[in-house]
Amino acid sequence: MTPPNTLTLWYQKPAEEWTAALPVGNGRLGAMVFGSVERERIQLNEETLWDGGPRDTTNPKALAALPKVQQLLFEDKNDEATKLAGETMLGIPERIKSYQSLGELVLDFTHDGEVTDYRRELNLDTGIARTTYRCGDATFTREVFATAVDALIVVRIECDRAEQLNIRATMTR
Repeated sequence: MTPPNTLTLWYQKPAEEWTAALPVGNGRLGAMVFGSVERERIQLNEETLWDGGPRDTTNPKALAALPKVQQLLFEDKNDEATKLAGETMLGIPERIKSYQSLGELVLDFTHDGEVTDYRRELNLDTGIARTTYRCGDATFTREVFATAVDALIVVRIECDRAEQLNIRATMTR
């Protein structure tokens, strides 16, 4: 259960669309957690998956233009500074490449009994996305979080009753 006085987003049903899923990440890795009971879908992202390979988008004119842009700003010539910065300091090309998703981790669960006491939440203090629910007399908890130190997305699954976890995990791209 979430401790009192924490900043938490919570919901009483799974996300049906990507925009309603709960985000977790560490700046390089990310995941969107949908919180479904029978079939959990965790959409995964990794920062290097872009259309094409790595490239240097540095504008070679940027460093030389910086003092002039600063001077124009100090002189309250904002329009001129903006124009010069736009011509000399934006990356080349100005647009980023198309992003590619890493894929989806799909967790299929087999449960006995009706699902009750469903809750899906994102603790904004810890960055942990948690899904909890009951089936019969068993309580199931799933947590998803990112760790920057270990460069991982972690999925932790538990049940308070022995031999109740029945999971099939697959990865799609």
